[in-house]
Amino acid sequence: MCYIVRMCLFKSAAIFFSTLIFVLCNHHIHDSKSKFHYKHKSRVDYKASEPFLEVKVEHGLVLGRKINSIYGFNGIPYAKPPIGKLRFEPPQTPNRWQGTWNATFDRNQCIQTELLEQLSLPSLSGSEDCLYINVYIPQKPDKRTLLPVMVWIYGGGFITGNSSYDLYGPDGLVDQNIIVVSFNYRLGIFGFLSTGDDVAPGNIGLKDQIFALKWVKKNIKRFGGDPKKVTIFGESAGGASVSLLVISPLAKGLFQKAIMQSGTAICPWAFSRTAREAAFKVGARLNIRTQNSRSLVDQLKNVSADSLQSQSLSVLAELLFRDPLNGLIFAPVLEHASEDAVIHDEAYESLDKGNFNQVPQIIGYTSLEAALLANISPLVALFTILLNFTPSRLVPLDMNADETQLDTIGRRIRNFYAGSNGSILFPSDNLINYLSDHFFVRPVQKTVNLTSKYVTTYLYRFSYTTNLAAKGAAHADELPYLFNSDRNSTDDRLIKKCMIKLWTNFAKYSDPTPDNENTCGKVTWKPLKPNDRSQMYYLNINRTTTSGQNPSREAIVFWDNLYRQYGNRPFNTY
Repeated sequence: MCYIVRMCLFKSAAIFFSTLIFVLCNHHIHDSKSKFHYKHKSRVDYKASEPFLEVKVEHGLVLGRKINSIYGFNGIPYAKPPIGKLRFEPPQTPNRWQGTWNATFDRNQCIQTELLEQLSLPSLSGSEDCLYINVYIPQKPDKRTLLPVMVWIYGGGFITGNSSYDLYGPDGLVDQNIIVVSFNYRLGIFGFLSTGDDVAPGNIGLKDQIFALKWVKKNIKRFGGDPKKVTIFGESAGGASVSLLVISPLAKGLFQKAIMQSGTAICPWAFSRTAREAAFKVGARLNIRTQNSRSLVDQLKNVSADSLQSQSLSVLAELLFRDPLNGLIFAPVLEHASEDAVIHDEAYESLDKGNFNQVPQIIGYTSLEAALLANISPLVALFTILLNFTPSRLVPLDMNADETQLDTIGRRIRNFYAGSNGSILFPSDNLINYLSDHFFVRPVQKTVNLTSKYVTTYLYRFSYTTNLAAKGAAHADELPYLFNSDRNSTDDRLIKKCMIKLWTNFAKYSDPTPDNENTCGKVTWKPLKPNDRSQMYYLNINRTTTSGQNPSREAIVFWDNLYRQYGNRPFNTY
């Protein structure tokens, strides 16, 4: 009976974490009442009387249009459609087009499976023909006065997301005399298939991102942008992507600053530990019976996109059931060392040794990243019981701890979050705090600690929430204050003004609060001091934005001591 109960609890926990992954990945897309108004549209509406603008890029003329106070060029091809034999292959230079390319509406998003409503059944959408880029400018191009450029990389757990104007309209950023660029990159198995060898080394989605940045470097001056003043920024998987590009030698010279929101390369979810297994499991579900990488990939190229997406999602769920705490399934991987590899050394070790593109950085997180779990509390209770049976499951895999010590470490983690006499994660606040620290706070702060030894690094915590009863800001809660949204209370407007000013000041001056700048109540955001953990400066963004030191200190000290005592390097994530 005990065995049966335990198996039921394991299954419940698997369902819980699969739900968690989908909620976190889709939260900023589907919470339309309070965040964004997101709809699938083939084109952005515009009036025929509104002005249009033509710009000549490397591969031909593009036609943009006025949107409110800015100009937008949507859906410009930056690579050939990755279809047919180009599926799973690195992006290729697009063909020149005849005439003028209509860039007045958003093009296809990349294939993905979405939740139509929170916790509802998934729905397949998108196309393999999806590698398009958008450029938003505040005025007609003037090559005499080049403007700073901010390139946005969307999140979504590497399985969902898009760069549409509906979702990420950047009017507020562009109004600060900034050019904003966004683009689609391949997702799920289409962007992150890896056989763990040179046949399909992986990271195609990241190679799309690098290809898009190369397009920016070649073309942005034609829109009035400065290719030597490029800031890349992203949230969640987008933040982890930014961090990986900071590490990648292939991205050297493509940007000069970086902003990572709620995600870095050493977050435990940002790295796949089961990529090869997942690839062959998908093949098996499609009746491809082989252990040969070349045979597998060649046959997968002939499978319909719908079948491939459907079966890959099934494999994703199966493998997350087995281990939901230690990495997404179709996600970045370490490649074999080669001139084409995006990343081939452990992310933690690269940052620790200074082997990365050394540019100024802003890095941060929300004050209660996993707060969304409050919406699925019945599953929280089941997971609580499971972890009481097996506290060793709380130990991060990347700690590389001795197997004989896992139970001891797990009990220490349980006691830290629940007390020596408490049930590990009951009430649910304990689970929320543990998951917030495990997935975000611990790795983000460690990233800051590592990078600040070499480059100017600013740490923030976003704490503002419209619900005064809420205990903290959840994952993606900052996005409505950077992009177009229906948030319009007095406090909302102040937070939006503050966030946009901080981010654009950084893009312009490498300093979010330059001298004599009345930003967020004249607060000064200090960068971290290298090698001084006792003075971890940060900015707390809230109704009253303040500077402080050492956020979440107790938890950070606990985890650092745990890694110091039981961890065995090299680390990849943390």
